[in-house]
Amino acid sequence: MKTLLKVAAALLAVLIIAVASFGVGVWFDRTIGVIGLAPYSESADLESAVSEVAGIIESQALVPSSEASMTAGAINGMIESLEDSHAVYFDAKHYEYFTEQTDGTFYGIGVTIANEGDDLVIQSVFEGTPAEEAGLKAKDVIVEIDGETRERWDTDEAVLRIRGEAGTQVTLGIRRDGAATLRDVTITRAKIEVPNVETELLEGNLGYIRLYSFSELADDDVREAIDELAAEGADGFILDLRDNPGGLLTASVDVASLFIQDGVIVRVEDRNGTIEEHRATGDMATDAPLVLLINGNSASASEIVGGALQDYDRATLVGEQSFGKGSVQQIEELSFGGAIKLTIAHYVTPKNRVIDKVGLTPDVKAEMEIELQADKATDTQLQRAIEELQKKL
Repeated sequence: MKTLLKVAAALLAVLIIAVASFGVGVWFDRTIGVIGLAPYSESADLESAVSEVAGIIESQALVPSSEASMTAGAINGMIESLEDSHAVYFDAKHYEYFTEQTDGTFYGIGVTIANEGDDLVIQSVFEGTPAEEAGLKAKDVIVEIDGETRERWDTDEAVLRIRGEAGTQVTLGIRRDGAATLRDVTITRAKIEVPNVETELLEGNLGYIRLYSFSELADDDVREAIDELAAEGADGFILDLRDNPGGLLTASVDVASLFIQDGVIVRVEDRNGTIEEHRATGDMATDAPLVLLINGNSASASEIVGGALQDYDRATLVGEQSFGKGSVQQIEELSFGGAIKLTIAHYVTPKNRVIDKVGLTPDVKAEMEIELQADKATDTQLQRAIEELQKKL
């Protein structure tokens, strides 16, 4: 704890000195005249240096920071030094919300979000949720969360800030249709009752399964959907991973294993060059014809599944180039509460294709505005998937 506190002070000190030298020259000159400056040293011991600055802040700052805020600042400073856009610090409360995300329980406002370039964009708004009642729409850009902004919001951080206990409120600064002025939307959080899987029997014999995230229960949800649709007469399946941002690595392997009997699902390489192979579990649920739907928001675990299915010619991929997130993040719980998430490896497909910053190229390209997904009658990507599956039967 003390070490983290000290690092935060050091980071703050660097910023204070930089600002003072350019913006408050008179004050800075006076300080030099009174106390002088120690010789610059690149080899100064980190712990002793930040300890000194922490002591100055604690004893002289007009409004000293709390220990909790300085600790959080220290951790965030170290995270930022990684130049890892996926790295993030969760304090104890936000880490609790994160675990809700992976175990399938949700408390929040009822939207899905994804990065589009540097923007954080609402992808969909679930019916009957606080977000819908507040008037949020797909394609709204979230610029501020409770008055805070980022150069580029990390989706995990944004999710954790937007989620919270039922009955509490969050205020989002929304940019709609490129407007220069933000609109503040205050929303009361609630428990969001949204199933992780949506299913439907199409055309009398085509099983449609949409998976929204790779939570701990994802493979159980998909297996149950396969069994139910097969009992209703499904001869083939469409697995829809559009706008699925990913989730747990283990869940992606388990879901892919429902369609692939044997073989490598994904290879993960760490910073030392050590490669770990994750193989199919051997617990296949169906060998029926399969089509996979993807788009630009299909990322991470979705791309692991899609890459394996494509490499083994197990499914036809329909849609748009996927997001291209081929890195693996690990959650490390902290002894004093909370956790950090950071990138520890990257992955390749069974045929050693690199996904990071590249994505998956669909076998059948079908571009479409995301809003058209709301109605299956206008969902041209789904219609194309139906055509491709019918060719297989």
